[in-house]
Amino acid sequence: MSGSVAGAVPAGASRRIPEGFLLGTASAAHQVEGGLWNDWMRMERQDPWRIKDGSSAAAAIDHLHRYREDLEMLAGLGQNAQRFSIEWARVEPEPGRFDAAALRHYADVVATCRRLGMEPVVTLHHFTLPVWLADRGGLLDRAAPGLFARYAAVCAEFLGDAVRWWVTINEPNVLAAVAYSAGQWPPHRRSPVAAMRAQAALLRMHVAATRALRDVATRRGHRVMVSIAHHERPFRPLPGSAAARLAAPLPHYLFNRWFLRSCATGRLLPPVGGGQHLPGLAGSLDYLGVNFYTEERVRFDPRAYTTLFVSPQPDPSVPRSAAGWAIDPDAFRRVLTDLWREFHLPLLVTENGVADEDDELRPAYITDHLRAAMEAVREGADLRGYLYWTGFDNFEWLDGYAMRFGLIAVDRATLERRPKRSAAVYAEICRSRVIPPCTPPPGAEVSPPAPGGRARPRVRGSGRPRYPAGRTGSPDPG
Repeated sequence: MSGSVAGAVPAGASRRIPEGFLLGTASAAHQVEGGLWNDWMRMERQDPWRIKDGSSAAAAIDHLHRYREDLEMLAGLGQNAQRFSIEWARVEPEPGRFDAAALRHYADVVATCRRLGMEPVVTLHHFTLPVWLADRGGLLDRAAPGLFARYAAVCAEFLGDAVRWWVTINEPNVLAAVAYSAGQWPPHRRSPVAAMRAQAALLRMHVAATRALRDVATRRGHRVMVSIAHHERPFRPLPGSAAARLAAPLPHYLFNRWFLRSCATGRLLPPVGGGQHLPGLAGSLDYLGVNFYTEERVRFDPRAYTTLFVSPQPDPSVPRSAAGWAIDPDAFRRVLTDLWREFHLPLLVTENGVADEDDELRPAYITDHLRAAMEAVREGADLRGYLYWTGFDNFEWLDGYAMRFGLIAVDRATLERRPKRSAAVYAEICRSRVIPPCTPPPGAEVSPPAPGGRARPRVRGSGRPRYPAGRTGSPDPG
């Protein structure tokens, strides 16, 4: 029996990946670039205690200056797509003043991706805001949708037809929940009502940016694919608990479905809105970007006001990542098939990854989740690609550099890049377009690519994938 998670897609056979399917990685500007000044960087300087390891993204991994080498390394690992974000604060450091050097930088990032054979997937907003906008109310400023549309239009004009895949906003549900209800991120509000106002504001920003992107594309004679990156985290009530069954549907709907169903109907749905029509909302998604990490088992908790009275209740039978998140590839399959059946939009996995300090979990995680994705395709889902989070260990928000999701390690003292064993596993899948029935054991090595060349993983030994019990709970029987 394979060491894959119980309930996962069977690992007994290889799975072929369709031609044209995108395989790559994803990143965000604040987490990798360095040299930024935005609302998050201000928080990191003023309140360093908020970051668990006391670090900051001041330098991050210096991707701003090393992007060409970094992209060459990812292309050398066989990847044919790359998702990254444009930093609004870098492009528009003052209201209405757009920095030509910053725009040229991002144009060269796109051009480098194209030269290396990687499809660029470009995100316009990934959690951070320019300080000037944060100071006038941030997302809740009534002018925010128009300002975001102006910024989107400038980016679209500058990058032109080299970008076909756009993400307007990354995880609007997460931003509203963590920044406006839990109060952990800027602007540190702790109000479910404020979170619902933020959801509505982000919806309007998405509509405004979508219209701007399409207007530029139409005027210039090319077509674009526009979406959000939706974070799907299903809330499953604790078995046998009537209270959990009653409590879970509302937070599940608000977090996982309100935004998408509003886009599908063209209306600001209750309880955030009153069902009023929003021009341009219906049809604003050309595809659906899906970020998936885990499925949440929840219990009723009368003290959990900011999460609408549910709290996580870990299932001890399911392995867990270094972040404490359940690892269940079959939940990924269910997410993809459920989203496809409800919305009938092409799907692109814009993030999927695992926090794993020693790269013990990641090789099996990648193969198991890709196998689950191909099972969703077999069941009818129109899935266009899979972007692993992330290429390089980087600044993971409040966790600093402690949480390591990357295929490539980054030495914090020297910033030297070193591919991990999981990079070899993913590279072989990217090149062969075949998901193996089992994962290479510890001992796989990756030869760093020569400048402009392609890395060739060297895998030693044979064996079956396991999720080690020492860090993640009970593995499957061997």
